[in-house]
Amino acid sequence: MRKLLLIFLLSLPAQLMAQGTVRLFGFFPEFQVGFKATEKLKVIGKIESQHGMAEKFEGKDVDVGYFHNLTDFQGFLGTKINPFIDIAGGYQYRVDSRGENSHRTIQQISILQLPGNYKIGHRIRTDQTYSAFEKNSYRLRYRMSFELPIEGKSLDPGEFYLVFSDEVLYSYQARESGIENRLVASLGHLSKGNQKFQAGIDYRTDRFFDPDLRHRSWFKFGWYLNL
Repeated sequence: MRKLLLIFLLSLPAQLMAQGTVRLFGFFPEFQVGFKATEKLKVIGKIESQHGMAEKFEGKDVDVGYFHNLTDFQGFLGTKINPFIDIAGGYQYRVDSRGENSHRTIQQISILQLPGNYKIGHRIRTDQTYSAFEKNSYRLRYRMSFELPIEGKSLDPGEFYLVFSDEVLYSYQARESGIENRLVASLGHLSKGNQKFQAGIDYRTDRFFDPDLRHRSWFKFGWYLNL
């Protein structure tokens, strides 16, 4: 099963591009650091940024060229209800390439399941976005993730693992609703010093209620550090 999942992960970029519906492709680096402020309170800081490399509109040729899409600065305070349930609240400041910067408040609950030698994660999140350039936006999000070690029955330092997740988002803005889906497949490595590195494909579709359905594919790579 692990070999089949790895083959799927490596072939995913070619499958997505072969569909001929990908409108935007680029790079998506992110860095996250977390530490315990107290015995029960954890602080997490995160920076993520989207950098486009190719864009295609219906009936037009592919436009190849670099552009900065957005950069998000996030901060969270979280605590554990028990070993399997976390709750957190956070704030995000977004730097938009068009100059339409925004603020966002975030609330979430995370649930972890350990049915075997793999992990199943559930995350329910709500967020509210405020901007001087458009109406307030409100979203409800659910993400399910699946983490599987490639070697052995448990993940140890120096070993690789696979991560798959799917997130569905419902948004409401100015009396209009929207649906978005985010599918992520990544290869990760657990390093010494409580560090994780992940790289994979983040494939997003949105504007399901609009005639112009949007597709975005990002090559995503991240560094996650726990102090």
